[in-house]
Amino acid sequence: MCKIISIINNKGGVAKTTSTGIIAQILAYLEKKVLVVDLDESANLSMMLNAYTEDSEAVINNMIPAEKAHVAELFRYRYRDTENVSNLIYPTKIKNIDIMPSSERHGQSQLYIQNNTGNNNIILKRALNAIKDQYDYILIDNAPAKDILTVNSMFASDLILIPVRLEEYSYKGLQETLNTVAYIKEEHDLENPKIGGVFMTQAETNTIIYKDLSTLYNDTLGDLFCRTCIRKDIKICEINKSFQPVLSYCPDSNAVYDYFKLIEELDILDDSGTAALKSCFGGE
Repeated sequence: MCKIISIINNKGGVAKTTSTGIIAQILAYLEKKVLVVDLDESANLSMMLNAYTEDSEAVINNMIPAEKAHVAELFRYRYRDTENVSNLIYPTKIKNIDIMPSSERHGQSQLYIQNNTGNNNIILKRALNAIKDQYDYILIDNAPAKDILTVNSMFASDLILIPVRLEEYSYKGLQETLNTVAYIKEEHDLENPKIGGVFMTQAETNTIIYKDLSTLYNDTLGDLFCRTCIRKDIKICEINKSFQPVLSYCPDSNAVYDYFKLIEELDILDDSGTAALKSCFGGE
């Protein structure tokens, strides 16, 4: 059964895109079929997975159609049938990972949504329902914003993961994100999405601020705060610039090891995935 997971934080710079990309690659390495959805017009996830096509001014201004349809057309035309949604999805160079990419023209999607009638909250959910049986996991990367696109992501998802950084502004973004999720669930009487976990990224674990903020997060969030943190690692910065697959470029990275352990802690794998993951650590 497909799990749909949104990676969300209203604050930018907390490694949402990096986390989405690396988690997707680890799940694919564990022989799971993964779709990633890039909901950010900056399209960093699309670049990370070598699936980015730059829009010309004529495409952005709707003078000519784009050569490759993607997430912008999903929201423009509200596709919900298998054929049209499938036409927005492309294979990546990484085995077991497909992507619904983004680009600059996706910046107009909110305008298209607002100019249409109907339930604007479930455009993405309806589309993913048409193709989700083809995947074990769908991961949705979100822009740092409280907007209708993020609401669509929440409505479509089973779980929400929230990365945070070691800074007070990130904590503020976390509180805003948690409040937004709670409001949407209460306002629309939704059982899902559930908060799958809050995890710390780019952590320097030997610093006082790490210890202080870890205590704050733990006291505030309890079981929602993951014990696994993602350590700061220059190799991760390098892959974000070179667009190399992380498991081939730096399989021995501390951060990659941490993401493996995070996936184990999140308990999102089935039995075969858990067995495969444990084998990566010599049967731990």
